[in-house]
Amino acid sequence: MKISDLQKDNEKLKRENEALKEKEKELQIQIDELTERLKLIVVTKTVFNKKDKQETKKQINDWVREIDKCISLLTNK
Repeated sequence: MKISDLQKDNEKLKRENEALKEKEKELQIQIDELTERLKLIVVTKTVFNKKDKQETKKQINDWVREIDKCISLLTNK
């Protein structure tokens, strides 16, 4: 009788263990997704930070001037 009870308890614990492992996998996937979202938020926040925004605008304006110079050189030929 004790062996039978212990075997039943063991099977129950095995099922619980499998359920917990599955839940752990689901939670790890959720953690990974949230981590990626956080990275995206940090990058977005950095890009739209006022100082970084001004630096980005400056860089874009520099590229536009460079492109304008190239177009001018090409059209003058």
